[in-house]
Amino acid sequence: DWRLPGMIIRPGLDSFIEDLVPLDPLYLVDQHKKLLAPTLKKFNLMYRKRLRPYVIDDSKFENPLWQLPHNQFGFIFAWNFFNYKPIGIIERYLADFYHKLRPGGVAMFSFNDCDDAQGARTGESNFMSWTRGKTIIQQLERIGFDVVYRHRGQGDVAWLEIQKPGRIESL
Repeated sequence: DWRLPGMIIRPGLDSFIEDLVPLDPLYLVDQHKKLLAPTLKKFNLMYRKRLRPYVIDDSKFENPLWQLPHNQFGFIFAWNFFNYKPIGIIERYLADFYHKLRPGGVAMFSFNDCDDAQGARTGESNFMSWTRGKTIIQQLERIGFDVVYRHRGQGDVAWLEIQKPGRIESL
């Protein structure tokens, strides 16, 4: 919805970015400025002025998204980011998501689901993090999220769509 701010964590150059440009403003978040540069260059100068790039450091801060506003976002998207994070850091991000989303806001993220055999093999080979979907869902429910959808695909194609309880409204 163009009336709601959105956030993409680790945007890269994937095609989904074009689908999320109506979110206004669109926050682009990553761990290094160099990782945000290719995404920013993808857009013309006029549109770049609407983007809000932020560099985060989850190794230093308990709340990795501390510098972003609370109760602001209608949608948070993190694809192929949590796949490489340990469960403790993922849990910190998920708690932060709860504070950043508006009531009724949605987050969607991928992870390496080791409840699946291929995900377990990927975790055991140390290619991706060892993360159980069951553990993540339990943490989400403790935080207060509703799990809207769980996709368990092949290999690292596992994702969750979660929602903060409430009704989303635009300011």
